[in-house]
Parts: sequence; C-alpha cells; structure tokens
Amino acid sequence: MAVKRKHIIITAIVFCVIVIAAFAGSLSSGKSEKFFVVEKGTFEATLNCKGEINGLVATPIPMPKILGDRDLRIWQLKILDLAQDGKYVKKGDFIIQLDASQIISGMREEQQNLETEEADLKNAKIDSTVRLTALREDIKNAKLDLEYNKIDLEQSIYESAAYQRKAQMTYKKAENLIAKKQRDYLLEQNKLKMQVARSEERVKRSTERISKFQQAMQAARITAPEDGIVIFGESWDGTKYSKDGDISTWSNGPPIATLPDMSEVISETYVKEIDISKINVGDKVRVSFDALEGVIIDGNIKSIARVGEDHKDFDMKVFKVIIHLDESNEGLKPAMSSNNAIILADEQEALYVPINAIIKENGENFVYLRKHNNKEKTLVTVGFENEEFIQIKSGLKEGDKVILNPLLEES
Repeated sequence: MAVKRKHIIITAIVFCVIVIAAFAGSLSSGKSEKFFVVEKGTFEATLNCKGEINGLVATPIPMPKILGDRDLRIWQLKILDLAQDGKYVKKGDFIIQLDASQIISGMREEQQNLETEEADLKNAKIDSTVRLTALREDIKNAKLDLEYNKIDLEQSIYESAAYQRKAQMTYKKAENLIAKKQRDYLLEQNKLKMQVARSEERVKRSTERISKFQQAMQAARITAPEDGIVIFGESWDGTKYSKDGDISTWSNGPPIATLPDMSEVISETYVKEIDISKINVGDKVRVSFDALEGVIIDGNIKSIARVGEDHKDFDMKVFKVIIHLDESNEGLKPAMSSNNAIILADEQEALYVPINAIIKENGENFVYLRKHNNKEKTLVTVGFENEEFIQIKSGLKEGDKVILNPLLEES
C-alpha cells in the first residue's frame, strides 16, 4: 500500500513538472515570436496592376472618308450588322454593314435637283443664243443705217452749209450708236456667259454629289483590309459598337475596329500617380493571365506616359504604361486581361524586416532592438516593401533582434 502511494506521488510530481515545463515553453515560445532576427536573404518587391493584352502592331479600320464628307451632310449612321467581336477574319471579309437609307434618300433628292439644274442650263444656253442673235441683228441694221447716212453725207456737198452740217451730225450719231451697240453686245455676251457658267457649275456640283453618294453606298459595307482578329472600338461615350447602335461618320474619330497582330504582344495598364515614381522604362515585369492558368511570361516596361489622365476606375490621376512581353502564346487573345507584377526590387543579399517592426515618426523610420533585455530605438533607412517585409538600406546588421509591434510591446 505504501509502495503504491509512493508511486502515485511520483507520477503526480512528474506530471506537474511536465505541465510546468510545457507552460514555460509556451511562454518562451510566445516571447520569441515577438522578435525577428535580421538575416541576409532574397528580397523581392512588386507593384501589381491589371492590364489588357493587345498586339504591338494593329491595323486600324477607320470610318471611310467618303461617309464623313461634309458635302453629303450625314453625321451618323445606324449599324445594321457586324462581324463577331474577336473573330479571325481574312482580307476582304465582312466587318460591318451601315444603314444606307440616308445615303439613298440624299442621292434621290440630288438626282431630282440635277434634273432641275440641267433644265436651267439648257434654258440658259437657249436664252443666250436668242439674245445674242438679236443683238447681232441690231448691230447689222445699225451698220446699214450708217451706210445710208454716209451716202446722204456725200450728197450733201450740193446742198446748203446747214444741210451739210446736219448730215455730218447724223452720220456721227450713227457711228456712235454702232459703237454703243457693240459695247452692249460684249457686256451682254459676258453676262450670259457667266450665267451659263454658273448653271454649268451647279450641274457639275450636283453630278459630283451623286457620284459621292454612290461611293458612300459602296462604303457602307466595310471589309477587312488585312488578315487578323477583329476587335471593335468604342464610341465617344465609351460603349462598344454593337448591332442597332449609332456610329459617327467623322473620319478623324477613333477607328471602328482594329486587327491586332498577336505575334508581338503588349499589355496596356495604368499606374496611380502615387506609384509612378517607383517604376522606370526597362523594369522587368512578370505577366500572368486569368484565362490561362499557369502561363507566366516575362516582359519589360516599354513606355510610360508623361502626362497623367483621369480614369473611371481610379479615384486619382493615373499614367498609362505599356509593357512589352518577351514572347507570345497561342492562347493570348486581344483585350484579354493580364496581371502585371512590375518588379521594383530583386536582391539576393538583402537585409529586411517584417513591416510591423517599423515605426514612423516625423517622416523617419525606426525599429526597436532588444539588447541584453533592454530596448534600443534605432533609426533605419528603408527601401521597397512587399506584402510582409520591408527592405533595410542602412541602420541594421545581420543578427540584430528587432521587436515586432514595439508599441504593443510597450503597452
């Protein structure tokens, strides 16, 4: 009985020792989790931004210039039908059909106007012929009168001086009348020429407008200028072109569609103005795709916009950034979304600490070191940061123990 009691007591003591040791270990473990030992290692920081894939080179399909000719007075047209967005097309394949009813109506109106103008021209030519013929007959009769007066003047030498004077004046008056009629003839001739020329110009202009309407009817059916994948553009309000929608005929506007060449690929993305100073042309980028699981393609920044712009998806100014991919992939399609990880820092022998070890005061960065059970506030210079760690440029060395959440530690 005594032996059994002794065995129970020993077992109880051992159990207590184990519990106390486990509790002490847990305290020690909890205590150690509040420190981070600084070591050199691989450090990477990235700036992540969404982008849109496109071909480096794309053939635009603009609005045909003839449709935007102001002489036709057509400002917008309805889309009757269009090819499937993202479809591969060959040169000459159908892209979009625009409603030509306005064009047909305008051409009919102009054809009626041409008939009127041609009738006016015919009448102007007839009037000109009749009027000038009459004036020429009038000049011819005036010349006959002058001949008669000349004979009378020659016979007046046998008459009195007064009669001779009268005959001279009559002859001179007849000469002046012929000169006036000839001047009037030239003036009338020029006047009628101008009237006929203006009428001919109206006929010519009307004929040219009809020719433009005919060209516009043919241009209302738009085909692919090259082989490629058709990507339809957007109107001024940002909506993508679609069936039964309206499209502006302004030829200097955005293209109706583009045919990107996907042999060389870019990703268009936007970077907030607070981050734009962190990146530079030539920075490396890792590009992945939501639609292509496991596909990662390296690239680099090709260009950065010099001027910021407003964007509907951001609450601040953004800068457009073009990323050039090192290679293409058969699964890549125009307008596909991409995940762009711009590499800000990639060092093999870097010092870094957890972000929650850094204290910011008055624009400077500090950490608290644990030295011989004492806390020591230390100024540090930091670099880039990722989701967990921040790079230390100066102020720390390998082996230093930094306190995590030092403000909580104080409390």
